[in-house]
Amino acid sequence: MKTLTVKQPWASLIVEGIKDIENRTWKTKFRGRVLVHAGKNCAFDYLMPDGRMISDTTDKLGWHYDNIPHGSIIGSVEIVDCVINHESIWAEKTGKNYYDQTGEFNEVKPIYNWVLANPIKFEHPIENVKGKLSLWEYYLKGIPSLK
Repeated sequence: MKTLTVKQPWASLIVEGIKDIENRTWKTKFRGRVLVHAGKNCAFDYLMPDGRMISDTTDKLGWHYDNIPHGSIIGSVEIVDCVINHESIWAEKTGKNYYDQTGEFNEVKPIYNWVLANPIKFEHPIENVKGKLSLWEYYLKGIPSLK
């Protein structure tokens, strides 16, 4: 099954149904359910698109590096769209191309907002799974039901 590796705490926020956007520098035409793999790296000190620190949210949930899963498939979610400049508070925005002070043209690379829906959090994560870049295949041996 297609799988997406996401840093913590983003991965847990996705499967909890809190985060409805995944921001990527590349677009996807894939639509459908993907497994969510919580990577080994964390971003608890990250600034959210709305200017707040992610730790403002994770602290309220009682989440810290040592009490959320890492290197594990923790659930699944559906990718239902891929757009630029979605209205969600989780969506990073793409600026416009511009000319700098020297008159040089600067092309702004788009940030793609993958729109997510219908998350499922696994009661028991599948542990010790190594993540990969891009969408990757995880073979369903031992996977909980996705119904």
